[in-house]
This record gives sequence, C-alpha cells and structure tokens, in this order.
Amino acid sequence: MALLLEEAQRLMAERDPAALLRRVCAAARPLTRASIVGVGIVNENLVVEDFVAVGLDDAVFSELRQSLTRTVEHPARTVFGSREIVRGVNAGGDPTAIGLPASHPPVHSYVCVPVASPSRVFGWLALVEKEGAQVFSDGDTQLASTLGALAGMAYENARLVTQLQAQAEELREHQERTDFAMFAAKAGVSYRDLDSSWTELSPSTARLFGFPPETRRVSREELYEHVHPEDGARVRAAVEKAIQDRSDFALEFRRLIPEGGPRWFQFRGRVVSNEQGDPTRVVGVVTDITERRSLELQLRQSQKMEALGQLAGGVAHDFNNLLTAILGYGRLALETASETTQRHDLEEIVKAASRAASLTKQLLAFSRRQVVETTIVDLNLLIVDMVTMLRRMIGEDVELATTLAAGLSHVRADRSQLEQVVMNLVINARDACEPGGRIRLVTDGADVDGATAAVIPGLNPGAYVTLSVIDDGAGMDEATRSRLFEPFFTTKPRGQGTGLGLATVYGIVVQSGGAIEVESESGRGSRFTVYLPREQEETQSAGRVAEAPAATTPRTVLLVEDEQAVRELVRIFLERAGHRVVEAASPEEAITRFNAMESVDLLLTDVVMPVMSGFDLFHTLVERLPSLRVLFISGYTDYALFEPTIADRGAAFLEKPFSAEALIGKVREVLSH
Repeated sequence: MALLLEEAQRLMAERDPAALLRRVCAAARPLTRASIVGVGIVNENLVVEDFVAVGLDDAVFSELRQSLTRTVEHPARTVFGSREIVRGVNAGGDPTAIGLPASHPPVHSYVCVPVASPSRVFGWLALVEKEGAQVFSDGDTQLASTLGALAGMAYENARLVTQLQAQAEELREHQERTDFAMFAAKAGVSYRDLDSSWTELSPSTARLFGFPPETRRVSREELYEHVHPEDGARVRAAVEKAIQDRSDFALEFRRLIPEGGPRWFQFRGRVVSNEQGDPTRVVGVVTDITERRSLELQLRQSQKMEALGQLAGGVAHDFNNLLTAILGYGRLALETASETTQRHDLEEIVKAASRAASLTKQLLAFSRRQVVETTIVDLNLLIVDMVTMLRRMIGEDVELATTLAAGLSHVRADRSQLEQVVMNLVINARDACEPGGRIRLVTDGADVDGATAAVIPGLNPGAYVTLSVIDDGAGMDEATRSRLFEPFFTTKPRGQGTGLGLATVYGIVVQSGGAIEVESESGRGSRFTVYLPREQEETQSAGRVAEAPAATTPRTVLLVEDEQAVRELVRIFLERAGHRVVEAASPEEAITRFNAMESVDLLLTDVVMPVMSGFDLFHTLVERLPSLRVLFISGYTDYALFEPTIADRGAAFLEKPFSAEALIGKVREVLSH
C-alpha cells in the first residue's frame, strides 16, 4: 500500500502521457512481482496507438506490438472492449494459445486490467508470469486494478494538460499573428467596463498610442493625456453621448506621440448593454489614418490649385485680349501725339497696361498656360551667375550662402523662368528673415522612390535635381502652409507684394515636370525644395541658329479673331506692313471667305473661339490648301495644346498681348520659311 500510494503521487504529477505509461510499467513489477508488464493505449476505434512493455527483448516487443493491432483475439481485447478484468491460467505456457506471437516467452498465468478513468477506457495493463508463483493472487489483481484506475485518471489528466498546452500554444501563435496583422494595418482594439476607470488595450493599440509595448491597461487620465488639446473635449463628449444614447459612434482625433509628433486616429466604437438594456462596456477599434489624411489633404490641395489655375488661365485669356487692344492703340496714339501733356498721359496708360501684362504673365505661369522655350540648363552655373544680383537684391543685413553639389546633372527648363523661380524664392526668404538672418541655396541630386513621392504632392518616382532655399526666419504654421501657393494669398502687409510670387514659382515648377516640398514650423525657419527632372543629356547640343528673317513681299492674310478690338488692331498692324488682310469674326465666316478667295498665304487665327477652335479651323483649311501657313495667337496656351499634326507643319505661336513689331516680325518669320 505504501508503494502504491507513493506511485499514485508520482503518476498524478506526471504530465507527459508517454512518460506516464513507462512509469506505470516500472511501478507494476515491484508491486506484483510480474516478470513481464505491458501497457497498451487504444483509440476510439479500438486500434492500439501506443504500447509500452518491460521484461521483453526488442525483437519480441516489436513483434508483439504488431500482433496487438491485428484482429486475433487475445485477453487485452476483452479488457478494453468490455471494461472487465481478465485473469487466467494457460496450461503448458504456449503463448499462441492466448493470441500472442510464438516468439513470446511462455505464459502460464496473466492478469489484464483496464487503464480507465470514470469517463472512458484508455487501454489495458497486463501482468505476465509472476515470479516464484504459478498464478497471480487476488491481492495482485486488486493492486493491478487500482494501479490501472490511477493510471487511467493520470493519463486523462496528462492528455488534458497536453491538449491545453497545445491549445495555449496555438492561441499564443494566433494572438501573435493577429497582433502583427493589426499592427501592420495600423489598427488596434480597446475596451472599457463602465464601472471601471481603466481601459484595456491590445498590444497593437499600445504601440500605436506610444505606450510601452507591455502596457495592457491605462487609466482614463493616461489615455487622454496625449490627445491633442483641440480634440480632447470633443472626443470625451462624443463617447459620453454614445453611452447615453446606447449607440455606435465614429470619430477622428489627433494624438501627440512622444517620438512621432501628432498623428491622426479613427476610433469606431460600440456601447454594449446587459440584458436589462443598461450600458456596461465600450469597445472600439482604433486605426492610424495619418497617411490617409495626408493623402486626402494633398488631393484637396491639388484639386484646389487646379481649379484656381483654370480660373486664372481663363481670366488671363480675357484680360490679355483687353491688354492687347489697350497697348496696341496706346502705342498707335503715341506715334501721332504731339502735345507733351498728351504724350505723358498716353505713356502712363501704356506703362500701366504693361504692368498689368506682367501680372497676367505671372497668372499664366501659375496656371501653366504659358509658352516656354526649354533648353538644357546647368543649375549650378545658373545660380553662380545670379549670386551677385541676388546679394544686391536682399541687402547687406541678410547673409546669402551657396552649397552646390559637384557633378550635378542638368535639367531641361526655360532658363528665364528658372531664374524667376530662384529670385522669387530668395525674395520670399529675405522677407521672412530678421536683420542678421541667413539664406542658403543648396543643390543636390535625388532618386525618389514610391514612398517619398507619396508624401510630396505632384512628385512621381524618378531621378531629380533639387534646389533648396533655406532660411532661418519666422517660419509658418500649418494654416499658412496650406495656402502658400494660392494666387493673391500673402502674409505681407497690405500694399506690399501681389501674392503672385510663390504662385508663379508653383506654376513654373509644375509646368517643368517637377514639384515643390515645403518644410516649415513657426519660429524654426523654412525650407523650400524644388524637384526638377534630371536630364540625361549633360551638355546642350549646338542647335540650329536661326537667321534673321528676310523682308518679304506683301502677302494675303486671312485674319480670324472673335474680339473686334483685337481684330481691328491686328489688321492695322498688318496693313501698315503692306499685307492684304481679309477679316473674319468667327471660324464659320473664315471658311466662307476662304472659299471665295483666289489665294491665301497665311492663316492668322486666335486659338480659343466659340464653336470651333483655331486648331480645328486650320485642320479644315489645310485639307483644301496643303501649302497654307499658320500663325496662332492667344491669351493663354502652350505648345502641349498643339496636336502632333499641327506641330509637324511648323506651326508658330504668338502670345497676347504683343506689339506691332513682335507681330510683324513673327509674320515675316513664318512666311520666310
């Protein structure tokens, strides 16, 4: 009994099922003095799935194990089939007589008892050949039965523990996968019992909120401590209202992450109620939406800038028609004015109109409707050429320094426009600096990947040359940065600046295929970085030098312009140059007049007209007269608007407003080629 109790404690402490079976065999031999002890475990289909024995050599054990899985009847099958104790004597000791293999040692007596718990039979415990006796006694049988029952309960416990450990490991792996998926998706879970001041956080939520990774619960004070001051009261009010209404809710807020700055989160929650309908818990899913908010902001900004650009281009188109007439007739009047006072008044009119034309040109640059003449430009050389002028312009109380990257690639751009970009950015930086401030011009190369391009509006992956204008001035807040490139927006006092400087920069850079990144904080200066596509060709090829157009004989010009004042002015310019002019106020009228004309040397047409554009008109007429030459005039357009078939014919363009000299020179150029 003492041995049995001792073994019972050991069996109950064992958690490994296989080790438990070996211990049962080892315990049964000294308890019953059996020569051979075997323990078998069967599954639900009564098929042996595990067998352990002591007292047999390896060969016999292997053959016996195989025989136990066959259908041959033997005492063990009766035990686990009927839950009965089998005790017997085998006269002569022949093992085959009781269903055992012939290689098995002689068997004169045996006892088989169930290895079972109260709920099920797991197998059997067999005692074979008692040492020093012919048969096993009742006491041996009782000990074996008790040991089998203990083994059954211990085996069931061990299997349950093993299953629980496996389930726990599976649950842990599942939790790790879930946590990783949630963190990769920048999402997390939280819940709070309403009778508690603590909020439970999932590991991913803790990481997203900037808490230590091991944090699993925080107080309400800790939870709201780093919520943006402008959002805290709104979030509390929304949650409390949802609790009162017992409703779902969704809100967005900012949280100040210690090592990541402000980040935007979306919180979708649900109020859980008990059977009586009383709210008991708030559960929610938190998602980091910082990147989404940034992309939405970029999209809205891009749409706004595009709309403003279209508006500016439309205004510039109509305004340029007016300026063409004002400047043209003003200069004509100057030619015949004799009185000093009269000439002075006319000169002031022309000057004012010229300044208006300059403003319109900036609007065209912003709206990307300006004609550009691109060449391959060495950005470093351009800055070197401008430094002296820039230093005079910003004055002696602000330092200007340059850091130019060696071996910098070239860019393709309109040189005069690029100079305007540099000048406008430097002037803007000067205005932001206090006396003693510093401005730096830095050039470099950049290979932009998809992740970088995603956070800079208008930038695509690729190879770029960058120009950074850096100042240590007052800097800007977020509200100012969001409107920085809008035309006529300025932070300068009334009467100082037009608000078109940065708008012009924006238009020129975008038209050149680049983008602008602005980094600035209040009190910490600003950095404007211009990205321009890198040009593969490093040196400008020697282009064809155009010879001065020779004087041409008078020609017949079909003039098409829907603005009467501009049409009459252009007619006067052309007739004064000796050309014969046939006027048309619309494309339809132009087609009618063309059909009635004996010959036409040049089509001079506005681009934007009702019903039919100047391009479409040219397509119609050139089918009838392939040798027809064309000069397009307009208040806004660019060469990208030319269709390839028109561009291939050497189409020329003249931007409004223009002078008589510019018009006649362009006509002469077109007719001489």
